[in-house]
Amino acid sequence: MMENDDKLIKNFMLAYKHEIEDNGFSRQVIRRLPQQAKWLSDILSVTCAIICCALFYIFNGFEILCQTISDIVASQTYYLMSDTNFQSLIIATVVLIIIGVQRVCSLKW
Repeated sequence: MMENDDKLIKNFMLAYKHEIEDNGFSRQVIRRLPQQAKWLSDILSVTCAIICCALFYIFNGFEILCQTISDIVASQTYYLMSDTNFQSLIIATVVLIIIGVQRVCSLKW
């Protein structure tokens, strides 16, 4: 039943199919838009990248970035060390050393 319906629809569409002439319109649209848009996009991307690099250099971006990372590491270290049980830290260190020594000793030379 479905195949018969599909065939009827296909035959109907083929019988009443009309070609619309575009007189090269589609080719002109495709030829103009993507090239100009890509060219403009490339120019804009390079310009923005140069401006960003210049502003990063002018405003000492490396210094600000390093200072921010240093502050984050220092604050996290202080936060983690403030409530640390040093006995647990020593036990964990000893266990890791023992495991490391066992692994090194188990290697075949």
